[in-house]
Amino acid sequence: MRRAWFGGVVFCALAATLGCRSPSPDWNGTWKLNLSKSSYQNLAVTISIAADGEYRYDNGRSSFTFRCDGKDRPIGKNRTEACVKSSATTLDLTQKENGAKTNAYHWELSADGKVLTATATAFRPSGPVTTSQVVASRISGSTGFAGQWRDTSYLQRHANMTLRLDSQTLHLSYPGAGQEVDAPFDGADAAVHGPHAPEGMTYAVRLVGRREIFTLTKRDGKAPIRGSLELSKDGRTITDSWWNPDRPTDKGLFVYEFVCL
Repeated sequence: MRRAWFGGVVFCALAATLGCRSPSPDWNGTWKLNLSKSSYQNLAVTISIAADGEYRYDNGRSSFTFRCDGKDRPIGKNRTEACVKSSATTLDLTQKENGAKTNAYHWELSADGKVLTATATAFRPSGPVTTSQVVASRISGSTGFAGQWRDTSYLQRHANMTLRLDSQTLHLSYPGAGQEVDAPFDGADAAVHGPHAPEGMTYAVRLVGRREIFTLTKRDGKAPIRGSLELSKDGRTITDSWWNPDRPTDKGLFVYEFVCL
């Protein structure tokens, strides 16, 4: 799945004086997801297919479109992608940069159409080939890829979070997801790194006082997802919430509890 889950720009709700504020040191440490206190029911992937054949993938945090016509189509920054649907139950999406393959994504439906297995392979010029897999169960839809799918493996990949803050930067990582980012507090785009970091994912942050951080997640500069990280007064929990600007009342919520420094 090409554009699965982080970025920068302007937060209109922020005042110009935010730059002089400093965070509380209580953010630092390792944090564990408390499922019972979290609202993750909306962690679903929606795949739709328009009348003209255009696919749209939306996981609530980011979205993207593509066409399965086998053609290499530009997606910016000297990159292209091509999708081939070899049968009613399988399709392959290949991404290249300057003509060299960087990522490959294989989607396959089970025989009864109730399970979608998505395998992502990353080809790094200076590192090993890495592979990850997501298995999702159908929520809605009856046949084909179109419908709504629940990815419970996302919870496992984000079960642990590590944070470190200094006066200028938020250092955030999800070890289980193989993703990390060093985001400056000036709201500038920061690339997400790691063996399983989606291509083109960025994350941006701004402080709102000592116990709240506004976030903005994007993919290839598009489909921004707003959010916030909020530290409790006792410093024992961090609430991570996010929402699509087009659906501000439909929020996801993760509650993390402090484990250790």
